[in-house]
Amino acid sequence: MIQINPREIAAQAMMEIMEEGAYNNMALRRLLRQNGAMPPKDRAMVTEIVNGTLRNLYYIDHVINQFSKTKTEKMKPWILAVMRTAVYQMYFMKVPDSAACNEGVKLVEERGLEPLKGFVNGVLRTVGREKENIALPKKGTPEFLHIQYSHPLWVIKMWTAYFGYEETENLCRANNCPPDVTIRVNTLKTKKESLRKELEKLGTTVTDGRLVSSALHLKKTADIGRLKSFSEGLFHVQDESSQLAIEIMAPKKGEKVLDLCAAPGGKSFTIGERMENEGRLVCGDIYEHKIELITQGAQRLGITMIEPIQQDATEFNENYADAFDRVLVDAPCSGLGLMGKKPDIRLKKNGDEIDQLVPIQRQILENGARYVKQGGTLIYSTCTLCKKENEKNVEWFLSSHPEFITEDITEFLPKTLWQETAEKGYITLLPHKSNTDGFFIAKMKRKG
Repeated sequence: MIQINPREIAAQAMMEIMEEGAYNNMALRRLLRQNGAMPPKDRAMVTEIVNGTLRNLYYIDHVINQFSKTKTEKMKPWILAVMRTAVYQMYFMKVPDSAACNEGVKLVEERGLEPLKGFVNGVLRTVGREKENIALPKKGTPEFLHIQYSHPLWVIKMWTAYFGYEETENLCRANNCPPDVTIRVNTLKTKKESLRKELEKLGTTVTDGRLVSSALHLKKTADIGRLKSFSEGLFHVQDESSQLAIEIMAPKKGEKVLDLCAAPGGKSFTIGERMENEGRLVCGDIYEHKIELITQGAQRLGITMIEPIQQDATEFNENYADAFDRVLVDAPCSGLGLMGKKPDIRLKKNGDEIDQLVPIQRQILENGARYVKQGGTLIYSTCTLCKKENEKNVEWFLSSHPEFITEDITEFLPKTLWQETAEKGYITLLPHKSNTDGFFIAKMKRKG
């Protein structure tokens, strides 16, 4: 039988993510498929080590740098990947220090770096002994949150300005908890209770959605793409925040709907299900390969009304002027609300892109408004927690478009999410309060 070391696969993934810029979900998916002989327990271990190390990377590097004369930025990539994953096992998993240390040293030796065995062994054993003596920045400072919860310092400073220190700490803490897998039941093909029973037979723990009736939360899932119920199109994976955006949009059977930035298609699929596959649903995206993702997803789910088109949403399409009952602008954004689900985001963003994104978001919003019929609805949403990309864009839009007004969205929200802004037509979802991605939704109506 082939013996595959899950710790080696995890360190390899970390090296590809940190040194080659690979996305963590894509690197993990590829390596797990290449090493398909690994038992489920080892596959889960690889995923846990990689995602957990990324979620806690600033803290882990802070620890290593306290006890190593060679700082992390000077280490060889493989040495650094092995040490980071070993520290994660020692500090955040129930792995004995000696086991994590010994396995780390073996990985160094196997890659031909034998002269560095002593260095790795010495640092890791010291790190293990000194767990209770890690010096951190002063509590109450942004620097403390930056290290303790491994979030970028610039994000911490921005969020504390928006939400206050305590709220930001709660938000960061929630981002560091492994998220559930959330799915949307395809009501065109099945019922929620039937799907729940089918998943529970496989040993999956299934709980109801907290915000949306067709949502289910899954734990103890294997590779979800290999499930029979997935290939039969009985559900698609979608966070409740995205599902809530479509609840607020409230599309109806027989209407004409446009999803301007649709790929990979999750919100379009939910729209199609809500419209009971009747009406017109145009789904655009700028990239050809992403259009293929929409097409494949729609076929799997049996949604035949979808019309995928390749188009740049920043360019106005005269054929769509005043043509749609409802238009969704789920704009490209900085993605800061996804740090729990995609922990590598916190390592790859520096804030510079926000000023470049805002003009793009406004141009798409501008075009989207021109596609809405009189009396129609315009939804603006993002998966980020940045006022420049959210509230400020809505304020800008309304100031230059008096023909649009915001609509009270309170009726679409569970009581746990009621907030003053909902009456003004928009809501910000914070992960520690909504148990979703960080998300923003605004609803506007074109006057009749």
